[in-house]
Amino acid sequence: MSTTPRRRTTRVITPRDYDDFDERPTKPRKRPRRSAVWQWIVMALVGSLLGVGLWAFTVHTTVTLVPPLGEMRVVPLTDVEFEVMPVGEASNVQIEAAWLETTITVSEVSEALTEVPMPEGRARGTVQVINMLDQPITLPVGTEFVARGASNEVRLMLDAPTTVPAAVTETSLTGSTTRYGQAEVTVTARSAGSASNVGENRVVTLLLPGQGALVSDQGQIMLRNGLIGGGSETMRRIVSESDMARLLGAALAKSYVQGLKDLQAQAQQRMLMIDNATISPAMATLGSPAVYGEPQLEPSVGTVLDPRSAEVRLTVQMKFRALAVKSENMVQEQLQRVVPQRFQMGNTPVCKVGELPKFRIASWAAATSGVVINGEVRCAPQMPVDDAIVVALPRQLQGMTVDQATQVLDALKAQGVISDYQLPARAQMPPFAQLITIRVGGSTP
Repeated sequence: MSTTPRRRTTRVITPRDYDDFDERPTKPRKRPRRSAVWQWIVMALVGSLLGVGLWAFTVHTTVTLVPPLGEMRVVPLTDVEFEVMPVGEASNVQIEAAWLETTITVSEVSEALTEVPMPEGRARGTVQVINMLDQPITLPVGTEFVARGASNEVRLMLDAPTTVPAAVTETSLTGSTTRYGQAEVTVTARSAGSASNVGENRVVTLLLPGQGALVSDQGQIMLRNGLIGGGSETMRRIVSESDMARLLGAALAKSYVQGLKDLQAQAQQRMLMIDNATISPAMATLGSPAVYGEPQLEPSVGTVLDPRSAEVRLTVQMKFRALAVKSENMVQEQLQRVVPQRFQMGNTPVCKVGELPKFRIASWAAATSGVVINGEVRCAPQMPVDDAIVVALPRQLQGMTVDQATQVLDALKAQGVISDYQLPARAQMPPFAQLITIRVGGSTP
């Protein structure tokens, strides 16, 4: 078999044929480059989109509507006590604080300033007793004379026993003559002072021990006297109620300052501070006797003092209590947290599901073992907000100033459509409704 040699074909490649190859045999062909103009256009578009997104993010606004409330139900909180626990050990329904106590004894010394007239001398004088009876009258120890004073009755004591002779009647041819027996006795007033002074012929009655009274000028005796004087007063200092009040006020003020100083020292040792609202007794109640008990006054009220020494001493003893807390955790602030936790966040909430709770603490005080509050819980059911209003409100508010938006929402509130609202803190609402979100939710209790 004969073999026929293959025929070799020679092809000349022309420049036109270069397009079928990625590169030329001897010199590589360059790839065409995109225009720089199109690159800048793309970058500008991306930047614009990012800018618009950032602008939309910053101007986007949320308006919160609080649903209207139905008929409110009030649950009273009367003398509810919250337990006080040491700092760091309290639960979410307990008050976190430390009890502090101190007992203060204070003595206040001053001079009594009250002066009163004190009876000093007793009236003394003589009385002439004229016996009209035909038998003598014996005046024993204890005999008294009664006189009419300027404004009262004055009792005069007989200084020494005396016998008044009987009346003697003498008869003659020309008739009979009676000569009365008489005696002059010395008397002294039973009480001192100018009130015991007796004017002339003011003694009217003789009192004999165990025998009754003999009245002057009634046929038995006649009593005559001159001025009976010598009763007087002297200004003397005594311990009075006003002195006690003055000393007590100073002692209570000093006790409060010292008590507060002691409590503050105890609080600083624990790196705490005193809640001034829990200090007991409070400054306003210091004047109550129940606070300071029975003060010791020496000498007692009514005592006449020696002119050479008119000193009075009053001593009081008081117990002060207070709660010490962290500076950022005052009891009032804690109550705003623990009251809702106890009555709404627990297993048996006061307000039912769907009711908005609002707590009001009318008063509170630190008691013996805890903090006692009085107040109420108001439970109001929330009604739905009309969906049409929620949908239409963004378009209505777009582009408005905050004042204009406030007027629109106040009108809805006045109509009872909502009970409250919250606007963002900005001067202008976004220009497009799509950038305004309307949220319907409850208000903070």
